[in-house]
Amino acid sequence: MIEKEDNIYRKLQQQLDTLPIGFPATKSGVEIRLLKFFFTPEEAEIAINMRLIPEPVKKVYRRVKKKVKSIEELELILDRMYHKGAINLKRLMDENGEEIRYHLAFLAVGMYEYQVKSITKEFYEDIEQYFEEEYRDEIVSTKINQLRTIPVEESITPEHNIATYDELRTIIESVEKIAIMDCICQKGKDLIGESCKQTNMREHCFVLNNSA
Repeated sequence: MIEKEDNIYRKLQQQLDTLPIGFPATKSGVEIRLLKFFFTPEEAEIAINMRLIPEPVKKVYRRVKKKVKSIEELELILDRMYHKGAINLKRLMDENGEEIRYHLAFLAVGMYEYQVKSITKEFYEDIEQYFEEEYRDEIVSTKINQLRTIPVEESITPEHNIATYDELRTIIESVEKIAIMDCICQKGKDLIGESCKQTNMREHCFVLNNSA
């Protein structure tokens, strides 16, 4: 039974590893412990059949209908996965009203940050181990570059700009939803006895629109 469950999580790890920012395997197997924190075996089987591109429930259902009793049950499972921070959703409005589309999340920024209310000492230690073993390198050397250098054959004067108050105000005023959450990294450091020495403030991460 344990071996079967581990196979499910390994398949999910391999699926997540196909994303632009992957989820690489390690020699220690710490990534499997993280997946078990995020997903139950039932949820993992659903997630294996999900994509990074947001999809409506009915489209996901076509791929998992042998694993659930009904599309209504699938919707409940997906909603549960979203509220525990294991996947993302996107809300779209059309002439028929609101449509919710679900999709896979990266580990960071994504599943990791969503655990701000459920983080434990053991989870944070696993996160730190995974970042040290594989994930930190994965972020800076992805299979599909998210930022690319484009040669323009001109010299460029380097400028290190910090957004002005007015620029930040424009961003904040342009979004529909906004929330402020605790810093997950600081909360994790608190749990392992390495609290931030710069500030005692914890609630200073902004979350906008669908993530709020």
